[in-house]
Amino acid sequence: MPEEKLAGYALDRAHPRGRHKARVFSSALGIERTDWRYLRDQLIEGIVEAAVLGTRITPFGVLYEVMVLVDGLNGATAPVAAIWIVEDDRRPRLVSTWVDIP
Repeated sequence: MPEEKLAGYALDRAHPRGRHKARVFSSALGIERTDWRYLRDQLIEGIVEAAVLGTRITPFGVLYEVMVLVDGLNGATAPVAAIWIVEDDRRPRLVSTWVDIP
């Protein structure tokens, strides 16, 4: 899971599209851009028991949507959606992630 997807997008308050996700990660879970390794570890740990909510076949591979409970650095726990893609016989790769707050 590349640093750029988390630190450079989902946790980056300056990213044109990711800034809204970053704001919610910060307010809901206390997770900031510099905490990308912590979030990565939480997602990898949580995916082991996470249910697959949906799949979609694309020209690039199969997309899997899972929901992982993430323990925040502020003591809160929240569901975090994570979209993974599996391309051919490669390892799963994170495509997108966000805090799933109703």
